[in-house]
Amino acid sequence: MLTNANAFRRTAAGASLLLAPLCLLLGMITDPSEPGVDDPMAYADNPGAVGVSATLLHYAWVLFVPGVIGMVHLVRRRGVVLANLAGVVTVLGLINFSSLMISDFFDIVLFKTLPVEQAEKLMQDAAQPAMIAAWQLPGMIGSFLGLVLVAVAYAWGGRAGWWFPVAVLAGLVIWLVGAGQWNLVLGLGGPVVLLLAFGYAGVRMMRMSDAEWAGQAQPGAAAVSPSAARA
Repeated sequence: MLTNANAFRRTAAGASLLLAPLCLLLGMITDPSEPGVDDPMAYADNPGAVGVSATLLHYAWVLFVPGVIGMVHLVRRRGVVLANLAGVVTVLGLINFSSLMISDFFDIVLFKTLPVEQAEKLMQDAAQPAMIAAWQLPGMIGSFLGLVLVAVAYAWGGRAGWWFPVAVLAGLVIWLVGAGQWNLVLGLGGPVVLLLAFGYAGVRMMRMSDAEWAGQAQPGAAAVSPSAARA
């Protein structure tokens, strides 16, 4: 496979679309925060679980990058301008957003070594304007809005039904609400929806022919050998 550019790249992109939402789901499962409880000491008291959770969440956003590039690659006629622009925004957003997961490790140390009030003040003071404007907002807006727009372009290009961008939007909104409210059902439900949606796209990507990936065949068309074509 390593010597076949088309096979390797579509397999890597398709596998990434499966692994990214799976890491997001596992990251939420391993998060030590109690549902419905905003406990600032939860991370300090469970450093091992936080390390696993933060790492999984980091790789969730990182792994979306090759998957998004693969989806943009497959949009060639309708929706190509949207796919190209949304792809750039999404990739930059995902890279920014993945870097924000490192703050969990600072939470562990600060709340373990300092009084809660002092640790919270340090975390609040660290939210400098440059960090919010150049890291946080581009990361969140680029990732979430970008993933939806890429999904819209993917459906517009005939690669999936219109249920696909709807499912991506629903999964992200459900997850954001659940994570913001420490609601376990929503916090896990959103990633499950994303896993089903992006997993569908990823499996289809891995199973398509090299000719379709390279743009030499119509979406969903089976590759035809020269001998079969002459028959």
